[in-house]
Amino acid sequence: MDIDVKTLRTFCEVIRTGSFTSAAHRLGYSQSSVTAQMRALERQVGAPVFHRLPNGVRLTPAGSTLRGYAGQLLTLVGEMEEALRGPSATAPRLRVGLVPALAYGEQLARIAQFGRRLLPGVQLALRVMGTAEIHAALRAGGLDGAILLTGREHRPAPAAPVPVLSGAPGRAADRARTAVLAERASAVRERPEAPTEIPVQDLEFTPSTSAGARPPLACHQVVVADPDCPSQRWLPEFLRLRGGEPPESLELGSMDGVHATVTAGLGCAMLPTGLAAQPYGAGLAPIPGVPRMQWTVSLLASRTKEFREGHRQGLADAIRLALTCPA
Repeated sequence: MDIDVKTLRTFCEVIRTGSFTSAAHRLGYSQSSVTAQMRALERQVGAPVFHRLPNGVRLTPAGSTLRGYAGQLLTLVGEMEEALRGPSATAPRLRVGLVPALAYGEQLARIAQFGRRLLPGVQLALRVMGTAEIHAALRAGGLDGAILLTGREHRPAPAAPVPVLSGAPGRAADRARTAVLAERASAVRERPEAPTEIPVQDLEFTPSTSAGARPPLACHQVVVADPDCPSQRWLPEFLRLRGGEPPESLELGSMDGVHATVTAGLGCAMLPTGLAAQPYGAGLAPIPGVPRMQWTVSLLASRTKEFREGHRQGLADAIRLALTCPA
């Protein structure tokens, strides 16, 4: 079997984007070129690697097997290229923004720890910034990448039925979700120079209030860490649609600050479930009638010479480990 690096990179890009068309756009190829590369790859493998679907592609069992080895091979190729260039005077420095919704508890330190382990020889500079600030910094070239929550995949998280206080929370949840998605769709338009988006991990959020608070008073004020983050915009919109009036909003800029404020009984918030559960969640309770939600943690990687393929995958793996490994 003689599969070249170019074909493996195209294969991995198709996996990330979910379609031949999107992969061709990201790589600067024609769609016919990507299709021809994947057909040649399947001839080499001896089996289809993708199921062709009306709205994209899905990996076959052979494709899933190939994905693991392709990632390892591309990482080794990146290391070989770096070694052949010889030692540099200074280590590459990756400036990466991180939204407050992901910088709670020990998460920031854990991302830095795993990033150092999986990105040897790279200086990782993490900066906690609001979502709007991150997008502005990416456009201006002030960041090489960003770790943030994307709204396109958010959905109700599986949960046992909860008592309904009033109104129709299911409909309110749908309307709130639709409003946030519509806002995202109208505000964001993909450009050729747009950063590469790598979905990393789903993260669940729990609508939380103080265990001693009594709804609906507990929902009178919503505490947010980042008003432009989809996880923080959703609850005020849900409560507005359910109650007819927008709740008051208190912006703190820190998820730990939001957690402390809600614990003190001064409002409600959408908290990462890991922060709303024991031991951090002592004194907190879910808001009855309001569903838990999930958003996708994604890595945005700018097209800079410092942010190479191996760096993107290493940082994505570091984020996944920080979010899933027990503390």
